Amino acid sequence: MTAPSQLKETAAKRVLDILAERLERGGISTSRPDWYFQTEAGDPQEFPGGWQVRVRTWRHWSDAAVHFDADTGEVLHWSVDRLSDPPTNAKLTQEEALRIAAEIIEIPLDAELHRFEHEEYAEGGRHVARIEWKRVHKGLRVDGDYLWVMIHPETHRLVAFGRKWRTMEK
Repeated sequence: MTAPSQLKETAAKRVLDILAERLERGGISTSRPDWYFQTEAGDPQEFPGGWQVRVRTWRHWSDAAVHFDADTGEVLHWSVDRLSDPPTNAKLTQEEALRIAAEIIEIPLDAELHRFEHEEYAEGGRHVARIEWKRVHKGLRVDGDYLWVMIHPETHRLVAFGRKWRTMEK
């Protein structure tokens, strides 16, 4: 199990990495993303099945969070509200959203599409497409395993990601 102090460090680093990737996509190459963004992780908060660490950021307005598995310390979910900019009411078709998701993340072979929808993600009319998959192993639903993503419909950026996909015996 990962120590809570390590979770704080991992969460702050993950949020900074996400923001640095955004700078690079915008054509800003830097070895010091902390000159653009500063982060401060709060104390880990335990919940059934894991931990949550809230990360405050400065130099832009955003709310970011990273959730960890309680036993392994694996990142189960992350989100950065700022990636939902610009505000939009645009919508993706299910086919477009699935194609974009497949370009951004690896979708496991035993994943079945469970839900596709658009939802308001952050204040100010920031709508994103949400795709959820359920896991089916040997014809049976695996309770507790999930994969979901939120994608900005205009920029095609990944806004949030969640995954718990346990190793299964053959």
